Amino acid sequence: MVYEVRRLRLLRELAAHGTIAAAAQACHLTPSAVSQQLGLLEREVGTPLLLRDGRRVVLTEAARVLVAHTERVLAELEEARAQVAGLTGEVRGTVRLGAFPSAAVALAAPAIAACRAEHPDLRIVLDETEPDEAVEALRHHACDVALVYEYTLLPRIRDEGVELRPLLREPLLAALPPAEGPTALAELGDRAWIAPRSDTALRTVLERACQAAGFEPRIDYTSDDYTVIMSLVEAGVGVSLLPRLVTEPLASRVHLTRVSGLELTRTISMAVRTGSGRDPRVDAVTTALRQAAHAIPA
Repeated sequence: MVYEVRRLRLLRELAAHGTIAAAAQACHLTPSAVSQQLGLLEREVGTPLLLRDGRRVVLTEAARVLVAHTERVLAELEEARAQVAGLTGEVRGTVRLGAFPSAAVALAAPAIAACRAEHPDLRIVLDETEPDEAVEALRHHACDVALVYEYTLLPRIRDEGVELRPLLREPLLAALPPAEGPTALAELGDRAWIAPRSDTALRTVLERACQAAGFEPRIDYTSDDYTVIMSLVEAGVGVSLLPRLVTEPLASRVHLTRVSGLELTRTISMAVRTGSGRDPRVDAVTTALRQAAHAIPA
């Protein structure tokens, strides 16, 4: 029997999110609609797919087998769409690009300008979004290409429906008041720290790096504005840890240096749906992003 792809997608989302309510929210459906569709899929399969465990549901072995095959089916469908789109040899239509702020400045802006010059019939819609949201948007076709990042000391992005293509790896730099020289992280244990408010990943890396150096950071200041963070450092009230790409556009007397004894980096990658890379629109955007990354000084 051939199972409906829409119901298989719902089962995959349930596997990813753990509850019917969360899967329904991700798919912009009501929980009752999701339950109904999964009930139909269960009857089609002829064997139980879900077991109740309090508020959560547990996938049976049969459901896990279906989810594994669903990822391959969706990848094949993406590749088929990409090949059909490439038959005309034209680069036209719309590509939705997601990018976090510093990548939007350094990578997305020049890439969009290059695409407009080379492919006038291609429209790129840019949405500022963080990596977790961007990956979710890719899965639900609300985004076609996303710029995402991964930090050392944190788990990598793992999603069979999303393919990552690394663009560049940049160091995390200690931001110190003017006139201070290179230092080991352990020497900053008694300093006040300045951390981003919403970038919880960077804040977690900061905390784990300090813990690896033997101390708990005393975070006295938080801000989502990197200009504010740099100004606080320049004023001598604290220190911070920032990706290089964030600091480059900000003119400042802040002393930026790699910390010794610990390799701290952020890897920026392009994310696309598995199988969609041969779509000429997606290929045009990823090519322009790669060229923009190559133009950034090492």
